Amino acid sequence: MSRCPMRRSLVRSPLPAVLVAVCMLLAALAAPAGAVAPAGAAAADPGPATGSGPVLLVPTPGVAEGAARTSPKMIEAMQRDMHLTRAQAITRLGRQHAAGAVEARARRAAGRHFAGSWLNEDGSALMVAVTDQRAAQAVRATGATPALATHSRAELALAQLKLQTHAGKQLGKAVHGWYVDARRNRLVVLAAPGRQSAAAEWVTAADVPAALVTFDQSQGPQKATADLVGGDGYVNLLSGNRCTAGFGVRSLTDGSTGFVTAGHCVERGNFVDFDTVIGGSGGAARAAKSSFPLPPPVTPATRTFDRAYIQLNSEPSNRVLPAVRTSFFSTTPVLGSQAARQGDTVCSFGRVSQYRCGPIVATNQNLLVEYDDGVRSLGQVTVLGLNSARFCSIGGDSGGPVITPGTGQAQGHTVSTTCTGVGFTTTYQPINATQLGLGVRLLFADARPSPPPPMITAFNCYADYGRFTCDLNWEGGTDPDSVQVSTNGRDVRRVDDYDGNFVLLSARCAPVGDTFVSVSVVDADGRRASARLDSFCS
Repeated sequence: MSRCPMRRSLVRSPLPAVLVAVCMLLAALAAPAGAVAPAGAAAADPGPATGSGPVLLVPTPGVAEGAARTSPKMIEAMQRDMHLTRAQAITRLGRQHAAGAVEARARRAAGRHFAGSWLNEDGSALMVAVTDQRAAQAVRATGATPALATHSRAELALAQLKLQTHAGKQLGKAVHGWYVDARRNRLVVLAAPGRQSAAAEWVTAADVPAALVTFDQSQGPQKATADLVGGDGYVNLLSGNRCTAGFGVRSLTDGSTGFVTAGHCVERGNFVDFDTVIGGSGGAARAAKSSFPLPPPVTPATRTFDRAYIQLNSEPSNRVLPAVRTSFFSTTPVLGSQAARQGDTVCSFGRVSQYRCGPIVATNQNLLVEYDDGVRSLGQVTVLGLNSARFCSIGGDSGGPVITPGTGQAQGHTVSTTCTGVGFTTTYQPINATQLGLGVRLLFADARPSPPPPMITAFNCYADYGRFTCDLNWEGGTDPDSVQVSTNGRDVRRVDDYDGNFVLLSARCAPVGDTFVSVSVVDADGRRASARLDSFCS
């Protein structure tokens, strides 16, 4: 039987509610995997909080109308791919923009009870999942629609961490990926067709409670989108693969400029030529950094990001512009990198598919991707931290930029696709994590107003049976944010969701003395918010 843990928190709340919630969490985690819950104890999917319907967002005036004038191809792509009228596309973009300010207020109102957010199906309301009825009332007052959830964000993130750790030891052919779905308030496991029972056994072996998990049938491993046909983009001079350039960036190491793109398109040291750049005899650019080649042996248990930095050579005619294509004859400026949420519309340009748009359906996924460019097969690999959006990509689109229409916020670069016609999606590697991982910074068309500095909104630590868990939430700061952690705990493991302003830590209590955890949220301008907790290990 689980006992109630020691807990420390920077956010004040009624003590009885804290103890009950934490004990329920530990009871769920301590229950044998696969155990059947008592009647009435099964967790329900989140729905609108009792007593009222959705709160409609008021579109931000002028934002979408301006985009329609300056980037008409964006509106046309939204109409085509999302089956909207022009007026509906403009209204949706205006509401999506308004949701940003509403979400910031809703997060503050929800505090430690925040369990995720998303735009509803037609983009008319911002849904915010919370685990407390009083928090739901406070969220509604901010202009968001609260949805009561059974499982906290930290509880689901801890389950996700268990799967990720287990996958590093054993990942069979039954599981093609997993991610936390705030809308369903579950950890979603993508099972291979006909293999759900085997996938369930794999989840059980990871010691994840069955009540936290739901299974979706996978459409098969994602397919990387490089190929050997011509078109706009660039060509790897060694392999002949053609891909698409992503966002323009500047290296923090040497000040050079270039593009980010998919790592599977170029291995470190490869030279490339761009279709629109005169490269001379040595190629227009070189892959200064890449997550490829992968160290052998390459198996489904191999875990990697899929990203690269292509550095342009010093030819005077080679110039990186802070813009992305909306057609072969028009561009739109890059203005920031504020991460979009589930349900938001994003668009991407690929050298083959050109401009496509669709809503984000999942974030921070670990997915099985099959790398086969038609010449050689690298096998199947688990790619970390992917987002998925509902539009198609095909061979040659890899590396292309993903951006929010109307507001010019860089989102990431295309990695893979399952363009089957049923549940088709394209995955992309988020740009803020890519900036941190490659040591680069985006180039922007205009000077950005500095947002407020980062502020920690909730920091909780709780322990039981010699192991502790901490969850950290913050707001503000210039993207990309990062989190520095100092602790005397042992065997530290993390889930980093920087775009979601959330980090979860799990570790063993210190063997001697008091256990402590210090955290610092650091933004791109060097501003920081820090906190420390101790005395939570019994």
